[in-house]
Amino acid sequence: MNYSMDETEHVCNNCGHTFRGNYCPVCSQSAKHGRISWLALWQGIGQLWAIESRSGLYTLWQLLWRPGYLVRDYISGKRQVSYPPVKLLFILAAVVALIQLMFTVPVREATATGYPHVDTALAWLDTHEYISALLASCLFILPTWWLFRHAPQYPNHTIPEGFFLQVYIAILSFLFSSVFTNVHGIAIALTWAYTYAMYKQLFGYGYWGTLWRLMVCALCCFVVLIGLVIFVMVIG
Repeated sequence: MNYSMDETEHVCNNCGHTFRGNYCPVCSQSAKHGRISWLALWQGIGQLWAIESRSGLYTLWQLLWRPGYLVRDYISGKRQVSYPPVKLLFILAAVVALIQLMFTVPVREATATGYPHVDTALAWLDTHEYISALLASCLFILPTWWLFRHAPQYPNHTIPEGFFLQVYIAILSFLFSSVFTNVHGIAIALTWAYTYAMYKQLFGYGYWGTLWRLMVCALCCFVVLIGLVIFVMVIG
């Protein structure tokens, strides 16, 4: 990132304060904001679809190229290097929904278990893939915090930081499942491969140290899921 200070004197169009710099120190509005122009129109559209200074497309590229380092930059305080992850997840879901409306996309049949409550929940999650990806990833928050809290590269990992880590994983999971709609095996394999790479780059454990901790996290999540399914079946 290249940052430069604007030394030109500006009068804020929002509060009228005279200042030097890129942003008004009183109301924080950008010095570039003025009357609506073609550029302002393009910037408004870009902000809506994540095509701006912190481009969503650039963030996706960084997430695919250097996942763990991107996450470390974001959760350690460098917010300007990445598009907001939660917003990016929902924008990605909106883009996929638009593509599915414009083109004929085969719809998968929901898995039938014979238990009405379980089938209803599975059908809802199947039609809200971005939410199901985020919920599945969030099961990793507590195990990750417990097993990686003494990591050599990023010690004292916190639960709120773990939430954003899992949001990035949910973005990858939803992206792969949307691209490989009819080949879920590839989507699952890519999601796990990138999860492993992200954990290794972020926390700095060796290959085996990262692998066994991630396997324990997955085992904990599997036990929780089985417990939830049994609970819903008993209630049903």
